[in-house]
Amino acid sequence: MSVVLEHAESGRPTTGAPAARPTHDPAQPADQHGRYGQHGGQHDGSAPYGGLGPVGREAWLVAAAKAPWRGLGLGLVSLLVSVPLFSLLMVSIGLIPVGIGLYTTPVLLGALRHFADWRRSLVARWGGVPLPAPRRAHWAPGTVAPVRTLVLLRDPSTWRQLWWLLTDMTAGSVTALLPFGLLAHGAYGWVLAAGVWEPIHDADGAFWYAFVQVQGQGDANLAALVGTGTAVLGLLAGRALLRGHFAVTRSMLRNA
Repeated sequence: MSVVLEHAESGRPTTGAPAARPTHDPAQPADQHGRYGQHGGQHDGSAPYGGLGPVGREAWLVAAAKAPWRGLGLGLVSLLVSVPLFSLLMVSIGLIPVGIGLYTTPVLLGALRHFADWRRSLVARWGGVPLPAPRRAHWAPGTVAPVRTLVLLRDPSTWRQLWWLLTDMTAGSVTALLPFGLLAHGAYGWVLAAGVWEPIHDADGAFWYAFVQVQGQGDANLAALVGTGTAVLGLLAGRALLRGHFAVTRSMLRNA
């Protein structure tokens, strides 16, 4: 059984592969990050992680409006995919000694590879910073599942992906969902001011919105004011939180 390290995108063994020729103009200097291009950043002029470089006001507003919704999508994916996949993998690895895990683990780790590659593509597409292709273990066609399991468990990239999965379903989901949560909480303040505070007050008495105790229309109007600030904070912090989310994903999947 032959096991080699393969390039994740091309599928060709990396050992002995000829060095790629530079695609930039040698006469053109690199920027402070070592990148080449007309704008000193990405070749398409985009800034890494959704806007680390100078952007126009219109582009900034568009990016700020997109960030909470993209974060919502990433957060839901983290909760609906990362959590069950991590749980199934832990159970499958635990069942290896009794034999069942030898057949279920390579299937689940294959799903993890595809999921990690998709998230890597989002870092490049939404974050503006592509990740280098990883080096992963590969086996000849027809290799039986138990052998594939042992090969995958000896591959360091497998354990990096598992660590990333654990991080993604905890800290990753929080940073992704927080911008949309701030927007939703801000909108709730306006809902209270529109008159919804009355049935809530009639049912449960005085209640709190953030630090505002709502007992009348004036308090509800103050809640709407606080909600406006909360929503603005969600828009302003959304891009920064999304950049942090992508930075963590990139650092953990760089060699996974």
